[in-house]
This record gives sequence, C-alpha cells and structure tokens, in this order.
Amino acid sequence: MIPFEQSQELLAGIPITLRTERVSLIDAAGRVCAADVALDRDQPGFDRATMDGYALCLEGDRDRFDVVGTVLAGQTFEGSLQPGQAVRIMTGAPCPANVSVVPIELTDRGESQVHIMEAKALQPGRNIAWRGEDGHRGDIVIAAGTRLGPANLSAAAMAGATELEIAVDPRVAIVTTGDEVGRTDAAGIADSNGPLLESFLRALHCAVRREHARDDEGALEETLARAADGSDVVVTTGGVSAGSRDLVPDTIARLGFETVFHKVAVQPGKPILVARRPNGTLFLGLPGNPVSVLATAHLFLLPVLRRLTGQGPNPWRRLPIACEWQHPGQRHLFLPAALEDEGVLPVRWNGSGDLLAAATGDGLVDLPAETNWKRGELISFLPYVGHTLGDRAQLPPRAELPPRAERAS
Repeated sequence: MIPFEQSQELLAGIPITLRTERVSLIDAAGRVCAADVALDRDQPGFDRATMDGYALCLEGDRDRFDVVGTVLAGQTFEGSLQPGQAVRIMTGAPCPANVSVVPIELTDRGESQVHIMEAKALQPGRNIAWRGEDGHRGDIVIAAGTRLGPANLSAAAMAGATELEIAVDPRVAIVTTGDEVGRTDAAGIADSNGPLLESFLRALHCAVRREHARDDEGALEETLARAADGSDVVVTTGGVSAGSRDLVPDTIARLGFETVFHKVAVQPGKPILVARRPNGTLFLGLPGNPVSVLATAHLFLLPVLRRLTGQGPNPWRRLPIACEWQHPGQRHLFLPAALEDEGVLPVRWNGSGDLLAAATGDGLVDLPAETNWKRGELISFLPYVGHTLGDRAQLPPRAELPPRAERAS
C-alpha cells in the first residue's frame, strides 16, 4: 500500500498522448480546447458609443449643437465633425473622432439642432468604449486546457474564431462486477455504481459504453477483453480487494495490463488498482462500495481524464471548514462535504456504503491522517463532477451518528 501523494505522482508519470481534432465553434461546446485562442483584432475594434444619444464635438461651454447626420450600429460617419457640430448616434455605432456622447434623455431630442439640458454632460470622452480597452489583437482569451461553456465559447467567437482545435473525447468502457448487483431478490443490491460512473463520464464529455460482468473468470475475462478493444480507459467497480471472488487483478494481468499501483492509503477506496497496457490503454479498478466509487472516480479517474484532454491537475479549492473536526485515523480521508454559507461542512455518514449521505454533499474534503481542524481553518475541497453547488439529495431520517468519520473502508 502506497501513500496518496505517491499515487498521484505515479498517475502523473503515466505516458499519455493528447489527440486533437478541429471542429466548429458550436460543436466544441462542453469539450476541452486544445490550443490557445487569441483576439484577431482589438476589442472593441473602434471607439464605440455605449448609449443612444448624440456625439458632440465640444466647443467651450456651448450647449446647442448643429446636427449634421446620424450614425447607426454597423455604419461609419464619413468625414469629421467641427466644433459645435453633432451627429445622432446609436449604441454600438462607431464614434467620429474627438467627440463625447451625451445620452438622449439629457437632450431636447432636436432634429437639426440639439440642446444639451445638463451642463455636467458636456465633458470630453463620455459614454465611449475606446478601441482596444477590452483587449488587443493577439491577446489570449481562451487558454488551452479550458473546458468550453457558453461564456467562453462566446468569447472565442468575439475573438474571431469559427473553428477550434479540441481534445478528442476519451473513449471509456465501464464494467460493473458482482453477481449480487442488479438483482431484486433478498440478497441482491441495486446497481448504483453504473449510473454514477456513466453520468460522471458523460459530464466530462467522454464517449461511454457500459457492461456488467458476472463473478466468473471466463465471463469476466471475455467482458474485459471486449471493453479494452477500442477504449482509451477501462473502469471497473468491485473485484479488486482480497476476497475469493475478487478476480479482477489476475484477469487484467492475463489481458496484458501491467500494474502501476494497487492499494493506496486512502479512506474510502483503499483497494484502488491502476494498470496500463503497452499500447497505452489504461485500466482503473475501483472498489465496489458506492462512496468508494464516488471518491476514487474523483481522486484517480478524473486526473487521468484531465490529462487525456490536456487539462491540469484536479481543481481543488481552499475554503474554510464550517465546524471543528477530528480525523485520528491512519489513512488519508476524503469525506463528502456540503458547501454552506459559512464554509465547507463535512457530511456525517455510515461508511463507504452510505451513498445516501454522500449525495447530500457538494464535493470531497481532504483530511490527511491524524489531523484536527478548527472552525474557519482553510481546507481543500473538490466539487463533484457534473454537480451544481447546492443541488443536493435529501438525507432520510436516521439516528444521530458519532462525531467522527471512522467507519469507511
């Protein structure tokens, strides 16, 4: 068993090739930009009126101006204004040189001559967005490694992009295991791990397929061989610990995977298994308990997927903890937590099978072994993938739990 920090170093050292493709701007939505996007011109590209009104060429304290034209958005004023002249102008239109814009509501709305009703409006350079004040040609507005949402896609469009270089979506195969999974009899359990992982991966824009394998060596090997064919990553749940039916480690070895590490001193998720084929296909064997799957997907699968798409390390945030907390355990604890107004509040749970409690959180908090925390101290917090902060599940009524989270595996 290795420390968590060493596992992250080993993950970061796995050779990975970034594959890219060029797609239209709208087809890039939700995907990861693979090359910087720079402005193709100054922004704004001209001195732009920010109000409907009149563009005035000021002359002393004069408050009446001869109106010599109109400039609409998309038009330019040919020539120049002389002192004492004005043009009607619309929001977004290019301004003539050496003018100030007065909002229409501060005027008498004159046709051939306009009277400015308030002297304070007669100040140079008012209500104009100056050329280049937002950005200059060549400035980078979207960095490589950025996942593209509506706001930054709009910024890319403003930069002049119609196509973008995008990381190819990782191809991920999920194989859930266990004869008890998906059965409805007295000894069966619902398949919560399959939907968890598939939605996790779809939120990251992966190309996903999913199968279930029985606890049988032949069936498992056949399913895993099929999953590895054409996949960048194979992810399994269950079968990686030390039980008589934990068949995954030996099976993947027969399929040509070489172990990178197996078992990490984390809670939950200790049996995590990471392996790699010489052709570059990666394998992550997650434990079977649902909260272990949730935690290890964020701690081990997410960094792999971020590297496959050219992104940096996991986006941990430093936030105050909202209560006192003790973790006297010997393993690095990653506990579900809710983000409240006063900070991060760890969730009290019944261990690594208690997905209902974990779903009342917004992410995971990082609690190293044998640590104590005072309220208000900064703690590392990783938001759940695909989750909107505050959109949490509701915890069913249950007995009061002890103040320490010591029951995870």
